[in-house]
Amino acid sequence: MGKFKVIGLLALLVAVIAPLWATLSGLLGLKTGAVALITAGLYVANGIKIENALKITLGFLAGNFWAFFVVKTMMAVGGGINPNLLLFLTLFVYAIVAVFIACYLDKIFDLSAWLAGWAVTLSLLPPNPAEHFTMVLHIAIAMVAGVWLVGVLITSAHKYLLSKQKN
Repeated sequence: MGKFKVIGLLALLVAVIAPLWATLSGLLGLKTGAVALITAGLYVANGIKIENALKITLGFLAGNFWAFFVVKTMMAVGGGINPNLLLFLTLFVYAIVAVFIACYLDKIFDLSAWLAGWAVTLSLLPPNPAEHFTMVLHIAIAMVAGVWLVGVLITSAHKYLLSKQKN
């Protein structure tokens, strides 16, 4: 099969499955559908290896909840300290712990996914603390969908359809 057909088939799968998720996530009331494209992108950048999908997913979820805990820690420590110093110290401590956990448990967590998940969630948390946990759950659903629905499903379907073309 020529390169154009291989790329065209992949483009068609992406053009169908990614918008299906975007539509479905909106119908489900999720405000974070685009997160799936970020997580699928990291899955692809990680070599499109299905055997790493669970580790990548767990890394994203760990980072997602890590961001939640960072924000809650900063809120608990609160007002008596310079906000910039508080931000630095909190991120410093959480970063060290995240790296050690992910590196010691590297068969369970993907460090790059953990850090990306942490950053994505920190950037999406709303100002109202009462909405944080709900948003973290929405982000978690989108992260899982991104790795498995957009990433694994598209690449698996692509490989399958290519194998059928050769027969």
